[in-house]
Amino acid sequence: MRVTRRSMLKGGALAGSALAMPAAAIELGKAPLVIFDSRVPESVAFAATQAGLRRIDLVQGTEAAWRALGEPARVSGLSRWSDWTALRGALEERGLRVEQETRVAGPLSGRDHLFRWTMAAR
Repeated sequence: MRVTRRSMLKGGALAGSALAMPAAAIELGKAPLVIFDSRVPESVAFAATQAGLRRIDLVQGTEAAWRALGEPARVSGLSRWSDWTALRGALEERGLRVEQETRVAGPLSGRDHLFRWTMAAR
């Protein structure tokens, strides 16, 4: 996958829409959250290992998914680089900081641009 200016702008627009949520959005507390992409087998497998946590699928990634974000104390994910960069900026603006970021090879899908990451409130 090639990162272009257009894909970065689209990712930024998605993150911007998350921050423009109305104040009356549903508050889901500070429960830990898992973000995954159901188009990527490794990401689905990762989410399945995170039992009992709230989940957001990036395939639904429009405003509905961002409204579900709430104000989590901790967020973990396995996603593509382009999704990770958009998410990172949006979550940093909510006060979360990167705790862990690792590039992983995708033996199931053959993708080599997946990132396993965790952000938490400090």
